[in-house]
Amino acid sequence: MSDRKGGKQSQLTGERAETKVRDALLDAELFCSKYEHDRGEDLLVELEGYIGQSDVGSGPRIGLLQIKGHEAESALAFGESVAKRRLELNHLRRWAAIPLPVFVVAVELVGNTPVFFANSVDKLVGEVAPDGLAALEQKKITISLPRIDELPSFLRGEIAEFYSLHAFQLSDVSENVIARNHYEIISTKKPFVLPQANVWQKHIRVLWKGPWRPAHFWATLNHIADQLQEKDGGRRVPLLATVHVYRSLKDDRDNNAIAHASWLEDKHPAADQLRERINWPRAAHWARFQFHGKSALEELPESVSIEEDDDTFIAKAEEIFEQLDSICLDIMNSLTTDLRLPEKKLERLERSLHKLDDTVIQELGRPSPQFTVLERMIDQYSFVLSGVFTWLKGKEDVPEVRRKRWLGQDLEMAQGYYRAYHPMAKLLLDR
Repeated sequence: MSDRKGGKQSQLTGERAETKVRDALLDAELFCSKYEHDRGEDLLVELEGYIGQSDVGSGPRIGLLQIKGHEAESALAFGESVAKRRLELNHLRRWAAIPLPVFVVAVELVGNTPVFFANSVDKLVGEVAPDGLAALEQKKITISLPRIDELPSFLRGEIAEFYSLHAFQLSDVSENVIARNHYEIISTKKPFVLPQANVWQKHIRVLWKGPWRPAHFWATLNHIADQLQEKDGGRRVPLLATVHVYRSLKDDRDNNAIAHASWLEDKHPAADQLRERINWPRAAHWARFQFHGKSALEELPESVSIEEDDDTFIAKAEEIFEQLDSICLDIMNSLTTDLRLPEKKLERLERSLHKLDDTVIQELGRPSPQFTVLERMIDQYSFVLSGVFTWLKGKEDVPEVRRKRWLGQDLEMAQGYYRAYHPMAKLLLDR
């Protein structure tokens, strides 16, 4: 509706703008209707009309329109290529969370003639908040909408592209399209597990490329879970999978994960018994990642952890840091001139890190809020050291000069954590 005038005139302008949009879409044989649950979205557009629930396919392709009307003072508006509008940031956040394509349409009215300007919420978010809307703190934001001469054609193309390139279910999408538009697996690691362990573990790091939408995030997790279930599920012991999701390679290098999801294979007969043994905080199932079910993003368990009193946590954290420091020092003192380690030492140190990850760190417990920084430091220190071992061993198809550069970056970060525990703990305890 109109966002520049108040009172009766503003309401009339908004109604006229909405009518102009609806007339243009109906003339082009695009189905549209008033959005009954109006909390900011004015019209609902459907490409194929009302499809029955029994029809096969992805279902109706629907889009929502938020219309911003304005009465232009002169015909100069017809020459403008961009229209600017002020939006409540909370409105933009809510539209970005809706699992449908949402469009902001500005209508400049000169007399009875409309001029349309429009853009999708996904593209607006990409322009005003490339690092995500959470990075913005102001209450309102100015957006720029390009002029659209053929609004029905624009909406038809944008809605069709949304559902073809950003499908909520990725099972029928090719691997090339998934890697280009949805997510790419950066690395897969199988942590060291003792032969007598009752679990099969797998750690995956993922670069998420889809829109900042819950539906697309859940589609990514669903697809990864399906692939893991197909390839690694049903072994002698249950699969415990951990997925770190990053938004950029910089996030990966800096260990800034936007999500850390862990879950157990739910159909394995030994899974329930294992959950009880490791004090699993919730009954995490593959089905938890179904977006349209009862699941919600905040329900994802971040770790297998228990509450811990401060004194016990501090003692455990100190012991872990001493062991991480010992591994880091041994690496730095044993590097050869070509940035390698003797094979036996490399294997021994890597086993020590994996054992530390899978036992002491796993049982560290959840601290009170003032000590969460120490918990994060331990996680990041361990993560960086695992990257050091990755590049000490090297990877196929990674040139030596690149291996050394990436190893150097991880070693530099590891040295930043080396012997950092005591000054940080003292600072926190002296508060």
